[in-house]
Amino acid sequence: MKRRSVAPTAALLVAAAWSLAGVPNAFAADESVVVIARYFITPGREAEAEPRLQKALEFMRKAEPTHSFRFHRSLKDPSVYLFYEVYPSQAALDEHRRVTNPARAKELGPTPPGLLARPPEIEEFRLIDH
Repeated sequence: MKRRSVAPTAALLVAAAWSLAGVPNAFAADESVVVIARYFITPGREAEAEPRLQKALEFMRKAEPTHSFRFHRSLKDPSVYLFYEVYPSQAALDEHRRVTNPARAKELGPTPPGLLARPPEIEEFRLIDH
């Protein structure tokens, strides 16, 4: 009978115990982070918003060429746009927020009044299974 190693199970239990005890996961900083950002444009203003969002995308791709940025428009509701962004680590996302976001805002200028029907929804996701 072949014996299985208990090391993977033990490592998982230790990580779970650390998590429950409030000890930071040493691997989390190196894990990729996905950001989903949904923009809700005021209906009828999509032709004004789309080039602006496209310009924001181009700015991010130029500023951070090693990160992945995708830009989508809803098939169900054409006034909803989505950015799908992948950062190689939490540190890369933090740098994006600290450096790229302010530079992009300065480049694009303020959002025209009434362009957004409501504030964007931005959510982060972490990989849970390799």
